[in-house]
Amino acid sequence: MGQTDDRDPKAPALSPAADVVRRLDRDRFVLTLMAPPARREALFGLFALAAELAQVAGRVREPLMGVMRLQYWRDVIEAADPIAAARGNPVAEALAVHTLPALAVPALGARPGASGPTLLHELLEAHVNDLTPDPPADGAALRGLAFGTAGATVEAAGLVLGATDAASRAAARHVGTAWGLVALVRATPVVIRQGRLRLPADATRAAGYDPAAIVAGRDTERSAIRAGVRAVLRLADAELAQARAFRAEAARCARPMLRHGTLAEQGLRTLRRADGDPFDARVMRLRPPTGRLLLASLVGR
Repeated sequence: MGQTDDRDPKAPALSPAADVVRRLDRDRFVLTLMAPPARREALFGLFALAAELAQVAGRVREPLMGVMRLQYWRDVIEAADPIAAARGNPVAEALAVHTLPALAVPALGARPGASGPTLLHELLEAHVNDLTPDPPADGAALRGLAFGTAGATVEAAGLVLGATDAASRAAARHVGTAWGLVALVRATPVVIRQGRLRLPADATRAAGYDPAAIVAGRDTERSAIRAGVRAVLRLADAELAQARAFRAEAARCARPMLRHGTLAEQGLRTLRRADGDPFDARVMRLRPPTGRLLLASLVGR
């Protein structure tokens, strides 16, 4: 969701990719500002890509049109000369100039896990699968969506920062998945306006409303929406618990991106105070806890 333009006119101009992230993903904009300066533009390119991809499903009426839009990004990533392929698109140019080289880690082939470009392909494929108008059948399906989108993105962000070890990658994937689950819940009002629903269908049906009825506005007390949200929050709790099991062994350089966990925890607390209602004003007004994140950055947590 876009934000109002509250920049200081005297502040240094942002790159086009950074401005996309500022407008569409304030959480990751703040996190990236607290990452090492030399890696920021590569992260902004990655997160701008993620933000652009997340917009596709809601902007197209037919899945085929979405597939065509996503194919453009696949072509840029796979091009022999990505910079030439990206020319004219500021986000694609940032991806080609800054992000793809940062993900081309020479030693990665000897490390556990997928390569950086493979993670980007996983991200693209997850968004292709999300083009269906049907909601996720259950929590496992929704978790798979978050795992392949936000989870893959945060793992790739860790690689940009040099975190190629197995513990860092596992921690990043789990905190990213948790953050992605919370983000999917927070987006519920917007997604419903688009005629879609991204809550577990089995949970909403158990509460008395199928997804089509929710989209049509018949869940007037939002009881089924809240039931679906509570199911998602339990999934996010489980992802954060798994992330904690790896965090102690994760590389120090991964920490700026592992702070996605702090953002996920904040979202979980706020949603629970709102009784699982994503339309609640407290949820709609949620902003990154900048002071807490800054303190964590200063003390190296």
